[in-house]
Amino acid sequence: MKNTLTRFGLVTTLAAVGLLGLTGCGSSDGGSADESDAFVSDLQEGVDIISEQIEQVDAPMDQIMLASDVDQATQKYGMWVMPYYPSDAVAEYISTIQIENGSDFHITATSAETGAEWNMDQD
Repeated sequence: MKNTLTRFGLVTTLAAVGLLGLTGCGSSDGGSADESDAFVSDLQEGVDIISEQIEQVDAPMDQIMLASDVDQATQKYGMWVMPYYPSDAVAEYISTIQIENGSDFHITATSAETGAEWNMDQD
């Protein structure tokens, strides 16, 4: 009888601790899939810059670089380098963008607010 009561008490305690743990996790904010409007706008701006350059240049491109140290579109290192000035909502971004099939690409950036890395493609 004593072993049964001990087991019952142990199981009840473990269940209560597990339930409290789940409740604590369920009620925490923990961040969401939503990012700030500024971050999304910065990603969209990068996509727009690259899409417009692909449309303007007749020759196929394998890469385009986004850079904050140029004032106008220029060719360096055998690729187009486009001016891109993201807001403080972007902690960092991949500056060299690979282009596949003539127009398929994605922008990768890290949110300053959440630390999450996000991708946005041409669609």
